Amino acid sequence: MEKRITISVHQQERLASSTKRGSLIRSGARWIYRRLPDVIIYGYAFMYMYTGWAKFMNLSAFIRGNSKIPYLGQYAKLIGYGIPTLELMLAILLIVPFYAVKRFALWTSTLLMGVFTLYLSLMVRFADKKLCHCGGVIESMGWKTHIVFNLIWLIAGIFALIKTKIIHSKIQKNGKI
Repeated sequence: MEKRITISVHQQERLASSTKRGSLIRSGARWIYRRLPDVIIYGYAFMYMYTGWAKFMNLSAFIRGNSKIPYLGQYAKLIGYGIPTLELMLAILLIVPFYAVKRFALWTSTLLMGVFTLYLSLMVRFADKKLCHCGGVIESMGWKTHIVFNLIWLIAGIFALIKTKIIHSKIQKNGKI
């Protein structure tokens, strides 16, 4: 005995459109996922350009604030000029279209974000007077929000490092993705 299932024309159209919609969503998600490392890299570039520029615009306040940091205060001028210079250089190197340069800048950016996260965590845990001179909107965040913000960028940087290595090795191996 043969069992037949009948589906109305309306149900067939709904099934076909939901499959198309699902396929469109999946392909859109794949498109975003493939480009996510670039979004992260350009996000780092924007963030470091923004914070580096903000620090240079208020350089004397940045140096004065750094001089109040326990154990690091004696290096306030070096830190005051060095950090914003490093951030601006990384922002430029992150947008250079050469893989080796961009990868080096991404490694350095991720490492620097790890150092900033560690600094903030130690500051929140052990310092009585908490100091942050990140610049602009980032400086106005609460401490826990700032640490979460940094952790998200740290994880994003690690993700981008892993994905760019995989993508680059596929390109070298096959000549294309």
